[in-house]
Amino acid sequence: MITLSLQLPETVAAEFYQAADQLNQRYGEAAPPGGKPKPLVDAKTLMAFALARHDSEDVCAQFDFALRLVRGSAEPPFNPVIK
Repeated sequence: MITLSLQLPETVAAEFYQAADQLNQRYGEAAPPGGKPKPLVDAKTLMAFALARHDSEDVCAQFDFALRLVRGSAEPPFNPVIK
């Protein structure tokens, strides 16, 4: 396993914290047997889940799209779905 330390814009982090709050409000808390109840999910877990769910083609396609928006490109898209 690799450990990353990332710096996120506050607005991006705020979205993950808000999502964690909404999920915890919807699904309540979890309590292990004989333990103290705690929230089901936190923002850092959601961030890790969001990063872990992509394969290399997804990542390349997202960056290809973002770079095309910034630089423009006449080459065919990396992801043929983005036309």
